[in-house]
Amino acid sequence: MLVLCYGITKSGSTLAFELIKGMLESAGHPQQRLPDEVVNPGHNVNYIQPLTQQRIDNLISAIGDRRIAVKTHAGLPLPLFRYLEELQLGGQLQVIISWRDPRDICLSLIDAAEQARETGRKEFSRLTDLQRAANEVSSQILKFTRWAALRNAVTLEYDIVAFSPDDAIEQLEGVLKIASDRECAKQHAFEHAFTQKNKGLRQRFLTELDEEQKSSLDSRFAMFLQHMYEGDSTAWLATEREEMLRKHDIKAAGQAEHRRWRAGKRKKKRRRRERPLAA
Repeated sequence: MLVLCYGITKSGSTLAFELIKGMLESAGHPQQRLPDEVVNPGHNVNYIQPLTQQRIDNLISAIGDRRIAVKTHAGLPLPLFRYLEELQLGGQLQVIISWRDPRDICLSLIDAAEQARETGRKEFSRLTDLQRAANEVSSQILKFTRWAALRNAVTLEYDIVAFSPDDAIEQLEGVLKIASDRECAKQHAFEHAFTQKNKGLRQRFLTELDEEQKSSLDSRFAMFLQHMYEGDSTAWLATEREEMLRKHDIKAAGQAEHRRWRAGKRKKKRRRRERPLAA
């Protein structure tokens, strides 16, 4: 089984990924590095981006009967939506999605941007203020919504993984159908693995934003906060799923019509070539 771990950037996705790896390893599923032909070369962990059906198929083929976690920050292409649902239904895939309060993600991104500029790295360095960080998070939320709308995908909030890991492990054991050594899994994630930990605090926005900044982000992310914290996220994501399927079917129908048009055009050309010349 391919355990595909998607996370919003700076949402604690690496911590969640390493906790899942630790769980699988302790349950008797070694987390070997997959060949560069199927994952992105140059990474110490199994990481893939971008995603295509061929790359997903290659991953599943390379994993075989094993259970291996692979990380991604890639968006979910529309043509893959139904396909990933079919793979999950068939037990070949499990998608696990990390998320966090977007206001805290903004603060974490700004920290990462400052560190990048200090060390001369390009990644995140363009995020010089809160507005630019919020723009980045808004685009990430669109990707998150598409992933989270997948039927049978599991969503993991940062605060649960970071501060109540036993609750996260219990949820994941049921989904992955394993019995892990919880202490070993936590030791791997919190003590041994490189998790890109920053401050490791919850609800930073309450103390690190002034009232104007907090009000701005509250308004910017109001819909997401309402659905994920205050309302019924299941109903919201079910609605998003129906919309994704509708868009998928429209695109597929358009592609089928285009293929028929091209086939008809080729057929007409063949007929013209085969037509006997007038005497």
